Amino acid sequence: MPPVSEAAKSEMAAAAGGTDRLSALPDDVLHRVLSFLPSDEAVETCLLARRWRHVWKSARALRVSGSAYQSAYGLNKFVNSLLLFRANDSRADVDVVEIDSFDGDASDDDADSCEAFRYLELWIRYGLSSKARVLCVRNNTGDVDRWCLPLQFVTSTHLKVLELYNVQLKVSRLDFSSCPALEDLRMEECDVDEATTILSNSVKRLSMKSCYFVRDIRPEISVPNLVFMELADYCGCTPRLQSMPMLVSAFIRLSGDPDCYDDTEDCACVLLGGVSNATNLELTVAVQEVPIFRKDLTWCPVFSKLKTLLLSDWCVTYNLRALICFLQHSPILEKLTLQLSKTLGYAVDEGVEYEYDMKDPFQMDHLTVEVKCHNADNERISRLLYDLEFFGVPRNQIKIRQPPKLIMSKYLVGDIRPTATASFSFEQEETSYAVDAAASSDSTDAASFDSTVYID
Repeated sequence: MPPVSEAAKSEMAAAAGGTDRLSALPDDVLHRVLSFLPSDEAVETCLLARRWRHVWKSARALRVSGSAYQSAYGLNKFVNSLLLFRANDSRADVDVVEIDSFDGDASDDDADSCEAFRYLELWIRYGLSSKARVLCVRNNTGDVDRWCLPLQFVTSTHLKVLELYNVQLKVSRLDFSSCPALEDLRMEECDVDEATTILSNSVKRLSMKSCYFVRDIRPEISVPNLVFMELADYCGCTPRLQSMPMLVSAFIRLSGDPDCYDDTEDCACVLLGGVSNATNLELTVAVQEVPIFRKDLTWCPVFSKLKTLLLSDWCVTYNLRALICFLQHSPILEKLTLQLSKTLGYAVDEGVEYEYDMKDPFQMDHLTVEVKCHNADNERISRLLYDLEFFGVPRNQIKIRQPPKLIMSKYLVGDIRPTATASFSFEQEETSYAVDAAASSDSTDAASFDSTVYID
């Protein structure tokens, strides 16, 4: 039998003595460890040893998941009891509060359906009064009309992150000034169709995906200190973006809902004016004929800080007027990415007057262009390359690439499946294949490329 090491002897002695190293850690460390567990699992640690009997009461997170329970009544009973025990602990403040509602079928008019939202406001109030820095509320029933979150009670000087999923906010003014420390606001599938104003002077990151805006009045979004914005797949009237002088990156995707673009009398930029200070910008649409971007270009601001730009089919009109207008208003642009769909038609911009000079070329020798398409052997790509070169983009700085694969499978609004063309760069998996547009220096025709390398 091999000799036993001193370390092994120490571990055997500790085990024989009924102690463990984890239990010897300070309370603050144990509270931190438990904060990563769902609250029901954190409570179960009281069975580990005498040392653990009361540690769970001071865990730094409250994580409630309705999927762990067979009924809303069982979920409510557990959480209410948990909060009662925590209330008697002077160290029971929390950093993170995550509340996932009971995920039963809210369409059934039964007891669980009524119980699912009964105590949600009480739990949120507890989290805010306990100085939570992160608050996540998710309605998992699939019915946004089942629960309306009264925004006026979301008041906290400590809250930094607020995440809302599938809830109603029935107020005419979505004002987050009562949360002066709030920096990160995320809303997904939320109903804000009564809000004509969304306002925060503290928020730096804003993500609104698949939300419902008012349909008969254009809402305004005013977040002057915003650094990052994601606005995607909304329903209702397109919101007007106010000036964002601190903005670095913006991602806007339009779903093609025709009710989004009903205000034909507007005399100013709706979207582009607000993002004109961005360094990185992506503007995509799920369908081709969505005129709001091209309409904004008639009042096109100067994108004085813009260095990277990603556009989809909406800008590739027959005479490239929309694209050329954008380029002429982006003096320091370094990289342009065009994501083109398999349907090689042209967007229509008849009757639209842009502020640009279509006749004179401009100096774009610092710009690299990447065109992502399924087939380079077509008239549209050939014309695109010719016109880009005419307007000052050297042919050897234009690349043709196979479009990336989509890595996000969520549906867009209006039953439109997302495609690589309609997707943001962070929703795609890049392919390794690339073709140099100057591969044939003797020809300006894109048809000279070997089209067999493309996957249709």
